[in-house]
Amino acid sequence: MSVFNKFSLLLFLLIAFGCGSNKQVPSTTAQIEDLNALVSNKSFVINVNTARPLATGTVSRVANAGLLPPGSNVGRIDLTGMSSFLRVVKDSVTANLPYYGERQISAPYNSKNTGVRFDGIPQDFEISPNEKTSGYTVQFRIRSGTEAFDVSAELLPDLSSTININSTHRTAIWYNGSVAKYSSE
Repeated sequence: MSVFNKFSLLLFLLIAFGCGSNKQVPSTTAQIEDLNALVSNKSFVINVNTARPLATGTVSRVANAGLLPPGSNVGRIDLTGMSSFLRVVKDSVTANLPYYGERQISAPYNSKNTGVRFDGIPQDFEISPNEKTSGYTVQFRIRSGTEAFDVSAELLPDLSSTININSTHRTAIWYNGSVAKYSSE
C-alpha cells in the first residue's frame, strides 16, 4: 500500500469517526420531576462554576499576563470557590457574577461594581419548556442603573445550566453552573 493510500485511508477514518453523533444520556423521570418541581415553585438558584467570555484581544492579553485563576484559559474561566450565582425567587431575580470581557461604554470612575450584578423584578420574564432537552428556558430583561441585561438560561434535567448574558454596555458572556433549590436560610 502506498503512502498516499495509507494517508487517504487515515483521513477517511478520521472524518468518518469525527462525523459520528454524540449520544446523550437520556434524562430519567426522577431528574425531570426534580427540575419541574424547582421551576414550578419559581424558587431556584444557579450556582455558577465557569465563565466563558468572548475571546477578544483584551481578554487574551489578560490571560497572557497570567491574571486568570489557576486552571483557566481565554475561553473558560474557573470560578470554583467564588460566590457566583443567578437566583430566581417568585417574581424577583438576583445575580452576582464576575465579568470577564470588554466594556463598550465606560463605567463610573473607581467603580466597585465591575461584575454582572442586578437585583429586582425583571421585564418580560418567561419560563418555557424546552421539549428538545426536556428542560426549560428562562428569559428576561433587567436593568441595573443605566445598564440593561438580556438574560437567557437553559435548565437541563441533570440540573446543569448555561446562562447567556447580553449587556447594553459590555460584550456578551456565558456561564455554566448547576441548578439547586433556593433556601433563604
